[in-house]
Amino acid sequence: MGAMSTTPPGWYDDGHGALRWWDGAQWTEHVHVPEQPAAAAEPDQNAPAEASTTSTDASATPADADPASQLFAAPGSASDVTPPGQPAFQQTGDPQVSGQPPADYPGAGVGGAFISATEPKSSKLWIVWVVVGVVLLGIVALAAVFIPLALGMLQGGGAASGESVDERAAIETVQTYDSAWRDGDCDAYVASTTEYFRDYLGIADCETFQVSAAEFAATTSGYELTVTDIETGDGEIVLQTRETYMSSVDEYGSPLPEPQPAQDDYTYVLVSEDGAWLIDDASVE
Repeated sequence: MGAMSTTPPGWYDDGHGALRWWDGAQWTEHVHVPEQPAAAAEPDQNAPAEASTTSTDASATPADADPASQLFAAPGSASDVTPPGQPAFQQTGDPQVSGQPPADYPGAGVGGAFISATEPKSSKLWIVWVVVGVVLLGIVALAAVFIPLALGMLQGGGAASGESVDERAAIETVQTYDSAWRDGDCDAYVASTTEYFRDYLGIADCETFQVSAAEFAATTSGYELTVTDIETGDGEIVLQTRETYMSSVDEYGSPLPEPQPAQDDYTYVLVSEDGAWLIDDASVE
């Protein structure tokens, strides 16, 4: 049997009504669907009978058979004989050994190499967006924590702790004074103020103080004191504070529908009496 000839590149019928390009070694993914041919003209009734006979004989000649019908003929049919010049299919064995395309050429069936090669790949871009979202969420959380703290430091000037023993004693006196009002502690009130200051407030005795302290405790909550500045002068210490709380009355003493945040900036003047620093004056901005 002679050697198999190499099939030249060209368009060949793929057996499904379309033409597929054979590059001389294998089938490609290029497919062309030809236009449907016009209906064949009716044969001339007056044509000689021998012309019909000649046509019949010619159509029966294997060499003139349609190469695509020979190529995609069903196994076991009369077209098993490979016509010269056409790409051959092997019935058995590895279709890649001879370099010729198998009967089910790539892409002809589900899961073929052609479909696999042209199937869109799944995107991994969502991973990038998840990472970016987590980073942005962390930045927002940090900003929510540190921005209010920074604003508080800028507005309040930071907390002062006192550089000397006297300044630290003055700070402790002011803290005792504020605690006395919250707790209704008259002894602490007297121990942290001068007699002049108590007379100035009009709260010179414990009975009057208890009434005033009870009203204060009933209308405020969440009281916090922050020392914002302290200066030592000639025989006195001037201490500034920022005091925040929730108040159930307005600035005129009228009740509010619900407690509202409030803030007072105080300036305390302390003088030394019998070795202790006492509040001798106070004003609020």
